Amino acid sequence: MQELPIHYAEVEAIYNQTIGSGYKTLAISSAKPGEGKTTVAQAIVERAQVVGKNVLLVEMNTFNPVLSKRLRMSMTSPVTENKIISIEAKGYSLLPAPQNIRDVLQYRESNLLLESISQWLVNFDCIIFDTSALTSLNQSNIPAEIICEVCEGTVLVIEAGKTPASSIQESIEKLKVKKVNLIGSIINDKCNPSLLTELQRESYRLNRIFPKLMAKFRKRLANMVLLNISV
Repeated sequence: MQELPIHYAEVEAIYNQTIGSGYKTLAISSAKPGEGKTTVAQAIVERAQVVGKNVLLVEMNTFNPVLSKRLRMSMTSPVTENKIISIEAKGYSLLPAPQNIRDVLQYRESNLLLESISQWLVNFDCIIFDTSALTSLNQSNIPAEIICEVCEGTVLVIEAGKTPASSIQESIEKLKVKKVNLIGSIINDKCNPSLLTELQRESYRLNRIFPKLMAKFRKRLANMVLLNISV
């Protein structure tokens, strides 16, 4: 999982429309696995803690708990089940994804989850949930729409050029049924680069022969706004 720098304009825009606008609970979800929601969730958490907010990141993705796996690898002592861990190096706290089926079943109940959120908000200014994908179904999964339902707002991450329209539609329908407050969607274009990016990348092929010319060429390209469109 790559980290998203918090000074990026995109991160600032997402933060300002969510936690920066007063949301105390926010769910980050996606239509399919691997679309970048964990990266987005972590970036928003780190952006919030920079301005002094005491933030809790809750990982509810039991299918692929990236953050929990990383945490367990970095700690010398075993991670206690259902216990909040302070990530001092990052400045926020993390509740690892539940492994016990009893905890999983508890988080599937909206009323019990709301009780937990109320308790967490006593000690934290805001809570950000990293959910599983909305179309992921397995016996140990905590349905993402349940997490989204109890949060004040939800952001949907979509990978451009990869996510089928049918999966996006299915995800939106699940959120509608639960009457989720869908704040907006984030288009992850890592596999759908702009024309500008592609031309700049190709220019490096000639760098060894025409280094100065290619540097000037890339500078000219950067000023051509019309090239900054997706392909």
